[in-house]
Amino acid sequence: MPGMQDQLMQLAVIFGTMHLVKKAGLESPEYAPFIRAMYGTATAVILALTFYIKSLVQKGNDTTALEYDDAAPGSQQGRVVTTVAKYDLGEVAKLQKSTLFTTAIVLFMHFKFGYIQPLILQSLLPLLNLYKNQLFQIHLLGKPATDSLKRPWVAENPFAALTGAVGADSAATAAAATAATASDGDASSSGSETETRKDK
Repeated sequence: MPGMQDQLMQLAVIFGTMHLVKKAGLESPEYAPFIRAMYGTATAVILALTFYIKSLVQKGNDTTALEYDDAAPGSQQGRVVTTVAKYDLGEVAKLQKSTLFTTAIVLFMHFKFGYIQPLILQSLLPLLNLYKNQLFQIHLLGKPATDSLKRPWVAENPFAALTGAVGADSAATAAAATAATASDGDASSSGSETETRKDK
């Protein structure tokens, strides 16, 4: 049941954060510079850790043979023959790309539409996801590559279908935060219009 627990934890973080943002009034423009700095710091930490993990993989250079069937959607590669080091480097590259992709989405939503919630969510969830990531568990925490950490790794998060990487959670939660913000904004606008009609 660990996968289900992780999903429930992420949902709790998402809705709990959105509730606190509303209650504390963090959507006010005066807080924007601090929230941007927090998001930038979190993203920089994640990217720095991925480069550090990459250096550890390259330094260890584990040439143990690894064979598996490529089950990725749309893949026609079939049987894959590689080494542990090459496999891990490929996973690091996926993580870095998904992080940059998500960053682009979040920044676009923030500067184009003024959304604050995605910045806050993406300052928290990606760090949580990175901690649970197999690369982090093996290379930074020193856990053996057995059981759920045995290669090849299968994404267990509920949003894996979006991008097929750890950053999928980030993209999905950003979208969730945006939808919630837009919904709240529509509700507020409708309420204002109703009050206006009553005043008339």
